[in-house]
Amino acid sequence: MKAGELMQREYLSIDVGGTAIKSARINHSGNIISKFRVATPRTKEAFLTTLLNIWHENSSVVAVCVSVPGIVNSKTGQVQFTGALAYMGVFDLGDYLSAKTSLPVYVGNDANCATLAEMWLGNLSEVNTGAVVTLGTSVGGGIVVNGRLLHGPHFRAGELSAIITNRDDPVAKQRTVGATTSAVQMVRQVATACRLTDPDDGRKVFEYINARDDRAWAIFTAYCRRVAILLINLQAVLDLDVVLIGGGISAQPILITEIQRQFKQVQASDRRLTDDIRIPVIEAAKFGNEANLLGALYGFFLKFEE
Repeated sequence: MKAGELMQREYLSIDVGGTAIKSARINHSGNIISKFRVATPRTKEAFLTTLLNIWHENSSVVAVCVSVPGIVNSKTGQVQFTGALAYMGVFDLGDYLSAKTSLPVYVGNDANCATLAEMWLGNLSEVNTGAVVTLGTSVGGGIVVNGRLLHGPHFRAGELSAIITNRDDPVAKQRTVGATTSAVQMVRQVATACRLTDPDDGRKVFEYINARDDRAWAIFTAYCRRVAILLINLQAVLDLDVVLIGGGISAQPILITEIQRQFKQVQASDRRLTDDIRIPVIEAAKFGNEANLLGALYGFFLKFEE
């Protein structure tokens, strides 16, 4: 197929989140033609109907690519849904959408899709060994080894939220990275400490953080230290060249600067860490809200076109 013909092809990419479903028509070069957004339904029937409605409104596309939260068999499209979509249980989303649309379908884990976007057009495009760590309600991860996304034999590689770093906490569910390193919870803690009326006003929270307000700064630096410890643990196993920080708060330059500073402080506190751990390049991921849309499309290319 000629380059011009490829450019004219459009793909439907869908990013399923806990509160909203974003979708876009994207061409073969990764240019977004148009974008849409709807609220995420709260029942299985409504969820599947919404996906089909999105396709009906974009039925001229040549393929459907989907990013979802959960454990995803990217070969078959079967998903073990988690989080706000746990009501979907285990569902063969790839087969379902393929049967309904008569199109090839790719389904990928959301954090993996964010990583694929960086591998394709972002800050991992020339990186052999790296990772994306997404900071949001929980912590997601995607790992690149020898230039390829690491899925694991059971498609569970990169589940960073399940790492135990606080093993002595008497409350079992507070012992994991997912529980202790939630960006959403950090923002709410700062908002409460600074007596903000909206506990989820991240923009206002970072005004206090950037001003080094004592109430905000203590919470923020402790949070960045926990992120840094997570990165040190990853380095001990993977020896990464680059770690990209994703999620909404990654747009704040002070976040990256403080994670770097905390990494060096923790490392300097123990000679073993100085000797055995190399600090990777730590920077913000290139793509924000469009990462999963682009990554799902690149996942499709890797599966069907290579």
